[in-house]
Amino acid sequence: MTGGGRGIGRAVAAHLCGLGCRVTVFGRNGRDLHAAVAAGQAALAVVGDVTREADVERLLGEHERALGPLTVLVNNAGLLERALAEEMTPASFRAQLEVNLTGAFLCARAAIPGMKARRLGRIVNVASISGTLGSERACAYNASKWGLIGLTKCLAEELREHGVQCLSVSPGGVDTDMLKKTPYPARVGVEEVARVIGWCAGEAPDAMTGANVEVFG
Repeated sequence: MTGGGRGIGRAVAAHLCGLGCRVTVFGRNGRDLHAAVAAGQAALAVVGDVTREADVERLLGEHERALGPLTVLVNNAGLLERALAEEMTPASFRAQLEVNLTGAFLCARAAIPGMKARRLGRIVNVASISGTLGSERACAYNASKWGLIGLTKCLAEELREHGVQCLSVSPGGVDTDMLKKTPYPARVGVEEVARVIGWCAGEAPDAMTGANVEVFG
């Protein structure tokens, strides 16, 4: 579970643990991650950055040494920096794509060989309703989430014959710290989104691979 220290990621980790899963939370804030473990909402905390290949490889290694083969990957790490397009710096644009899209690619890339070998696995990418529409002051974030939905659909086709499913979940208006950076009201809670992601990670039928599930109550 990337971005597992707070918000949607923390809620998903807690939900999956409640279902009996052994969950590793991964992110840059060690305090939040270790708090999740102390609260019984995760089994293992690994500190690192999804944009760094070495950190991603270390995440996979530590998870499998401590908890066994990785069967579910939830890509949730996200970054939002709001600005009008002409005011946004190229560095900010690139940073959001690196975390929101390239990070998910790197984690999936690391997880896929083992999942294919076992013919067992699910990848759930946490996209956003912003990946289906346009909104002002969010060109990089929206572009990254459109890309993440596209990545999901491509991975689904590549992995279909190997017994591995890939879905995206697109929440909107979730009551998180990230939403507070925007003018939009909260429409759903993190626990509601967590239940949907948990369902996609375990119960969604194989025929749904490649689907983008909207949670925009």
